[in-house]
Amino acid sequence: MNDRAQDRRSFAKVVVGLVLVLILGIVGYSVIEGWGFLDALYMTVITLSTVGYGEVYSLSDAGKIFSSVLIVIGVGVALYVFTTAIQYMVKGQLGIVFGRRRMQGKIDKLNGHYIVCGYGRVGQSIARTFKNEKREFVVIDYNNEACRVASEESCFNIQGDAADDKILRAAGVEKAKGLVAATDNDATNVFVIVSARKLNKNLSIISRASSVESEAKLEAVGATRAINPYNSAGERIARLVLYPLVTDFVDEALTGYGKDLSLEDIEIKPTSVVTGKTISEAQEYSGGASVLAIKKSNGDMIPKPRDEVRIETNDRLVVLGTRDQLRLFEYTESK
Repeated sequence: MNDRAQDRRSFAKVVVGLVLVLILGIVGYSVIEGWGFLDALYMTVITLSTVGYGEVYSLSDAGKIFSSVLIVIGVGVALYVFTTAIQYMVKGQLGIVFGRRRMQGKIDKLNGHYIVCGYGRVGQSIARTFKNEKREFVVIDYNNEACRVASEESCFNIQGDAADDKILRAAGVEKAKGLVAATDNDATNVFVIVSARKLNKNLSIISRASSVESEAKLEAVGATRAINPYNSAGERIARLVLYPLVTDFVDEALTGYGKDLSLEDIEIKPTSVVTGKTISEAQEYSGGASVLAIKKSNGDMIPKPRDEVRIETNDRLVVLGTRDQLRLFEYTESK
């Protein structure tokens, strides 16, 4: 149980204690003095609050003794409830403020991370994949409840309009590697894309599209790729029916974090150990990984490249292999 939940339980307990003291006072005055409910309640409240208005009626000796006991027990409980309520509210607000500041400090240190705009079902699915792949990311959502869920799932998050330059800068868009516009509104995604592209010309932007027709429009305003999740899901279901073994193999490779086999897109840095090597030499160096495709720095895509094709800086490779083999392709030498 987290501290916030424990505080709520403690506060609930003292409130229950106060209610029980009120009930005790009402019953006591009703039985001892024979008063009605309203008079007994009023006497109990003014006794607990120590306002000094005086008794409703003159008290009997038994009533005076009961009032003394009620003051000793009830006033302490009432003060404790009051101080606990103030502490709970102050601690809650300060906790939120300082928690946000600590999170923002961690976000400010990120570099080469990803940004997920919109934390609905699609955004949450994307976030789970990033977490499985051990990639750092920041969630942006306007909805307070969505940010609360993101926090509970240990995701960095910022509440606000993802199309706002200030919010995007707070999420580190200028240092980010990629951004996903995952809201369910094409117009909102357009504003997010335009704002993000203005702040980072080299940012990879993938956008959710509500229809096939929207995909071209979203790409026209700056998205690297726009995808209709419903259309993609339909295609995947069809492939699963037609080619179940192939689909299972691809799924295993694409979602294989921590497993024996994985398929990744690897960008070749200037200091990469495979820079200048041929495909054959790189595969041998990695211990058996397979280069399935290479996208040259000029944009040419070469599927199933020949062994003698040489790997150059800024090339992107589609490589199938174990995690250890793939890490060798990413390994860089310090100069």
